[in-house]
Amino acid sequence: MNDQPLRFGMPFLLETPDLGAALALCSKLKLDFIELNQNFPECLTENLAPAELREAAVHEGIFFTYHLDDALNFCDFKPKVREAYVQTALDTINWAAEAGVETINLHLPRGGVVTLPDGPHYLYSYHQKAFMENVRSFRDRCSEAAQGRSIRLAIENTEGWADYELEAVAELLRSPVFGLTLDIGHDDATGGRDLRWIESRKDRLIHMHAHDGVGQTNHRAFGSGDIPLQDRLNLAAEVNATIVIETKTAAALEESVEWLRKHRG
Repeated sequence: MNDQPLRFGMPFLLETPDLGAALALCSKLKLDFIELNQNFPECLTENLAPAELREAAVHEGIFFTYHLDDALNFCDFKPKVREAYVQTALDTINWAAEAGVETINLHLPRGGVVTLPDGPHYLYSYHQKAFMENVRSFRDRCSEAAQGRSIRLAIENTEGWADYELEAVAELLRSPVFGLTLDIGHDDATGGRDLRWIESRKDRLIHMHAHDGVGQTNHRAFGSGDIPLQDRLNLAAEVNATIVIETKTAAALEESVEWLRKHRG
């Protein structure tokens, strides 16, 4: 097991409406980093000056990670729409290099869905050639943008990867620029569909979203559900992955930090 101490961070919250509020909460809880989130207008790269982030990181003794927009569909069939999403990712890589942000988290787009009587059917699985061409193009353009920079893009599991998605993730991992984020709550809600696959590639696991859960409900405070937290945190320790305590309220975040102090020392 890696003997380096685990590094825990917090997500940007509705209760932290600006960078100053997020920094204050991070300092209060003595966390190591903040994951800024592009879904929030306050965290758009246009609204966060790289010099300001670097100064804050030095002043507070922390670092930042960045979560790309959940809706970032870099495989969209419409060329102009797809290009806008890809360019957003490329612009974020350039911004991250200036801001000193080394980990960029993103979701794999599932694509359009047609719901038939037997359940949902995803269009990317029916048009896999075009889908994979777009995956490879995105991988190569991001790899070129990140070349020579200390930046990794971490693909997060969400609703349980289907076979066509696993093929896409494997294709992205052909580039050393890409790694994996294990969201332990998402995985638990799907019955552990992604954990074994990620564990078999744990050398590419660089980031973790950790929260507790019960059944289909997650993003709960540590210790309030039935996810085997110690096992998951041990996995993170083994590969020195950064860990976001991904609760959605400050109260749950504080409760989770207290759980960590009691159970991890």
